[in-house]
Amino acid sequence: MDTLRFERLEAIKTPLVNKFYSQYNARGRATKGDQVWVAYHDLIIVAACRIQHRDGYLFLSTVLVAPNRRRQGLAKQLLKHVLSNQNSLVYTFAYVELADFYQSIGFNFVLTLPTPLDTLFAVYQQRKIVAMQY
Repeated sequence: MDTLRFERLEAIKTPLVNKFYSQYNARGRATKGDQVWVAYHDLIIVAACRIQHRDGYLFLSTVLVAPNRRRQGLAKQLLKHVLSNQNSLVYTFAYVELADFYQSIGFNFVLTLPTPLDTLFAVYQQRKIVAMQY
């Protein structure tokens, strides 16, 4: 497998990841307040995710791997790198069909969410998601 480089983008580079998200019609958009993490192959972003700060809680969202790079373990590598650089709990809402994947990285199901995240969960609940934490 080719060499990948994982990096937390500086806030000024946020437009680069949003261009990547737009290229593949991802719903989310990074802001300069997010931790934006990417996997580069040479100078090309091939995967990205972001950690949002929501009222004192860390929330993982918008995990995306370029379609031609999927099923190669790239999301797992990126997320392990991102999570190893956090110093508090990280929450996420995973599509039901991806829950096993998130568990394989170390996420667990959450029955009770902090209020700010519970409110957010209610907005997305119709998408068949489960709340998880790492």
